Amino acid sequence: MNDFVRAMVVPFFMALFPAVWFVNRNLTAAQLPPTIEPSAGLLLLGLAGAVAGSAVVAALLAAVGRNQSVAAEELPFRQRVFQPDTASLTVFLALVGLCALWALVVFVGIGPAVLGDALTFVMILPGLPLLVLAPLAIHSVVATTIGLVACALWLSVLSVGTTELVGRRTTVRKSDR
Repeated sequence: MNDFVRAMVVPFFMALFPAVWFVNRNLTAAQLPPTIEPSAGLLLLGLAGAVAGSAVVAALLAAVGRNQSVAAEELPFRQRVFQPDTASLTVFLALVGLCALWALVVFVGIGPAVLGDALTFVMILPGLPLLVLAPLAIHSVVATTIGLVACALWLSVLSVGTTELVGRRTTVRKSDR
């Protein structure tokens, strides 16, 4: 994968998570002016705008912040969080997919309710930053936005940490032979 695109992935989701929340929050019947009816088309247009805006933000952040001097695997931990290697990126995208599945089951109502309950339990660890900010996020849009950005960043920390831990265990097992 291109290093520039790799450096865009985490910032993209850091921008996308709150953008999708704002689309859902602001394009519902309670938030719209009386002359506008909420519709699937309006929500899809809002989500397309969220994706496009997140891509622009991610491209700007990747252009400014990526380290081109060494390979992604050789970067220090804090930089690998924003420029994950292939294994970390795979785990990160799997966690994002889990978040998307949870959102579809719980908020859209696709699938059985028991699946939503099971996924809600599984989402405790990935949603930890938002859970920590929950007392503030209930009343504050800013706290909710910070919590959603932090969740995307936390997913990257979890994925880099997981691949580093698995990589060390694999290296130790190979050296024991």
